[in-house]
Amino acid sequence: MVVSAVVAAASTYVAVTAKNAMDEQKRAQDRALEQQKIANQQAKEQAEAEAKRAEIAYNQANQQQPEVQAIISRSQEAATQGPAATVLTSGNTVNPLAQAVAKGKGKKSGGRGDSSGGSLLTGQVGVDPSALNLGGNSLLGN
Repeated sequence: MVVSAVVAAASTYVAVTAKNAMDEQKRAQDRALEQQKIANQQAKEQAEAEAKRAEIAYNQANQQQPEVQAIISRSQEAATQGPAATVLTSGNTVNPLAQAVAKGKGKKSGGRGDSSGGSLLTGQVGVDPSALNLGGNSLLGN
């Protein structure tokens, strides 16, 4: 009986020692996994920061400048055509009566612009009414 008690105690000791070893191994694996997660997160943050720096460097190396001369040229061309045209740029969209008044001919009222009751916009010295016609039956159209 003493022998069986010793064998039982020895096997219990071996079993407890083996369990403790397995528990320690599991804790070591858990620590290693946690450290790997931290390392992966740091690597990800570093890669994102490097990508941002690379993008900034690329953008600095490839800066696009506006074509100022082309913009000015298009603006000047547009000013001589269409609704942007004025007496100074083309004279095409100004009321002929307004041109006559501007030259000092045929002005009948004292600065009101039109003796027939029109406004400065659509009267004798205003804009040609056909240039204001938007067409259709809108509030601003004919």
